[in-house]
Parts: sequence; C-alpha cells; structure tokens
Amino acid sequence: MIVAVLVDSSVWIAASSPRNKECLELKRLITSHELVYLAGPIQVEVCQGARTEEEFHRLWEAFLGFEFLEITTRHWGVSAWNYFRLRKKGRTLSTVDCLIGTLCAEYGVPLWTLDKSLRRAHATIGFDIYH
Repeated sequence: MIVAVLVDSSVWIAASSPRNKECLELKRLITSHELVYLAGPIQVEVCQGARTEEEFHRLWEAFLGFEFLEITTRHWGVSAWNYFRLRKKGRTLSTVDCLIGTLCAEYGVPLWTLDKSLRRAHATIGFDIYH
C-alpha cells in the first residue's frame, strides 16, 4: 500500500539534521517512492529560513521535484471558515497553517507536522495526522 502524506515545514526543518528521526523517516518515504506532497506555503516557509542565497536556491529547486497540492479559490474560502470555527473554540492558528490543514482535509491526505497547534486543530478541520 502506497503512503501519501503532506510534509509540513516543521518536519522539513527538523529533517535538515541528519541525526533526527524525522530525517530518517523522510528519507525512507522518498526512497520507497511514497507520495510525499508539498504545498506552496510550505516551500515558502522552509526557503525563507535559508541562511545563504545558494542554500535558498538549492532548497527551492529541490522542492520542485515533489508533487504540489494545488490551492484553489475554494481552499481559501474553506480555510477562512476553518479559521473562524477554530477561533470560536478559543484556538488560533496562523493563516498559513490553517490553509495547510484545510488542504489535507480537502485532498484526504494526512499531514506530518511537529507543530502542536496544527496537530490540535486536526479534529476541527478534519484531517488526519501522519505518525
């Protein structure tokens, strides 16, 4: 059975250290040809943390080899609704994190994230957590 997962920026950043368990699991997913998805906001979050211009370009280009979940006008609207529902429950997420969770729910793809706020939002938004 093929695993499909959207990998959040928190995991990509943790995986940049070769000794982290996230690095080993991410390598396993990629080399076993599992469906590792990206989304534009995740690519932006990771690349904006680059320390040098060379690192920025290397990261940006490396991410282009993955399949991206398309963001449509509908996703923005559903994300705004999800944000509203979370806020009414006293929970807050960044706009980007709410959009990422919404994409997972809409595409039926689990999210691999280390972000505790995003993990707590999964039941309200309606996405599964990987791991």
